[in-house]
Amino acid sequence: MNPLPQRAERVRLQIPIAYRAQGEEDWFQSRIVDLSESGVLFGPTELQPGMVLEVIFASPIQVGLMAPGKLVCVGEVERTTEVGAAAARFEECRFLLDA
Repeated sequence: MNPLPQRAERVRLQIPIAYRAQGEEDWFQSRIVDLSESGVLFGPTELQPGMVLEVIFASPIQVGLMAPGKLVCVGEVERTTEVGAAAARFEECRFLLDA
């Protein structure tokens, strides 16, 4: 029997996040509920499962192997909650450097 894949450690962080659906110009503001190196739960949003999105946030601490700093990540909404939060799995993340 194969062991279940280990779930990434989640950290509860109440920090701002900006997000937009892929291809859109406008960014929306929300708040992170929890964060892991593989994804983020944030809300409120009006996103739906299957939507591809971009997010920008600045983690003040290291989360798993993800170093602290300002990141832009691309991911897909995997699920939503009854209170309008969206859980997105990261496909790619990179640091944003201030100009």
